[in-house]
Amino acid sequence: MRMREATPSDIDSIVEFTTDTFEWGDYVPTMVSSWIEDGDGIVMVAVDDADIPIAMARAVFLTEREVWSHAARVHPDHRGKGIAGDLADVLMDWARERGGQVVRLLIEDDNLASIRHIMKKDFRRAVSAIRASRTVGAASPNPEGNGGRRQPSQLRTRPGKIQDLPLVRASWSTSDVGRTMRQLIGTGWRFHRLDDSDIEEAARSGNLWEIGNSWAITGSVEPEFQVQLIDTNESEAHEAIRALIDTANNRGAEAFSMWIADVDWLVRAARRSGCDVTGFGVWEKPI
Repeated sequence: MRMREATPSDIDSIVEFTTDTFEWGDYVPTMVSSWIEDGDGIVMVAVDDADIPIAMARAVFLTEREVWSHAARVHPDHRGKGIAGDLADVLMDWARERGGQVVRLLIEDDNLASIRHIMKKDFRRAVSAIRASRTVGAASPNPEGNGGRRQPSQLRTRPGKIQDLPLVRASWSTSDVGRTMRQLIGTGWRFHRLDDSDIEEAARSGNLWEIGNSWAITGSVEPEFQVQLIDTNESEAHEAIRALIDTANNRGAEAFSMWIADVDWLVRAARRSGCDVTGFGVWEKPI
């Protein structure tokens, strides 16, 4: 077995052993082609004597110093041999050589095997994050309320401006929610420290929101309305979330998701707003 960077000729083999990784399938088969051909980050593979991939993993820089590691997959016939750990070491070397200072990854709380594995690699749990999600709009069979028409939130989302940047940055660095998240923001299924450029881009694209005394940064992957950051307080958390759901409805979304800090009152507010919640750990290792 040896390690090398993946090439387009490896795609079919990777798709074959990643199609049914989980009960719901896997996202790797639909993404691996673009990962390899676009050259964003690196896909490393472990290959057998015939140069056929039997495992893969990917790493990508999210900022100049923060690296995200994900999509570690091993062929079922070759699991339990430490291959995933060997791939992780190669990716760490790749990141270090290019100026990376920290590598992070995301693991669902009930994936105990993966948690044991990365702990052996000296990763530590940096943040406990909760993914809250629900259907909205026409796709939602259960509007909030007593079986009747859904009532809008008492709060409203107001588009933020670039001039709000210092307020958002200061709030996220000092609030209970921001400190619990260690100032990380969740974009898709990846996390990095909130940067001024994130706030600027959100303001320019109409995805920065002021909600009472709360702030939110959102994004959309049709037909899902995604909340990447919500900075709120206990007294208005529920109404702030409902205001974001109102905005998702107004934009014609069919699904709503948000990354929230693992704070009891915030998780309760998400549940009260009709969301299902799942716990994840953001694990990290300095390099």
